[in-house]
Amino acid sequence: MFGFGSSSSSAIEPGKAPSREQRQKCWAARDAFFACLDSHSVLQPPEAGKGAGTPCEAAQKEYETACGKSWIDYFNKRRVLEFRQAATLAEAARQREEAAKR
Repeated sequence: MFGFGSSSSSAIEPGKAPSREQRQKCWAARDAFFACLDSHSVLQPPEAGKGAGTPCEAAQKEYETACGKSWIDYFNKRRVLEFRQAATLAEAARQREEAAKR
């Protein structure tokens, strides 16, 4: 599960919850990967294992090594959802302002 394909001695055994240290490593790797995506104006993260040749390839590999697949799926979906929600709220605010001018 966590650490699959990693030679790390702190890899999690399947079926066991990650330790605090492993969770912190996952979150740090996620934040670095998402910061890289932001710096390249990329909203949708590439699918797991399909980031070869992208500007954030190294950060994605670290993210996929540090986090479990279910966590990666959740974080990626949440990222896209948060951007969509922000865009929807911005559009609603724009429409409110436009309606108030009438």
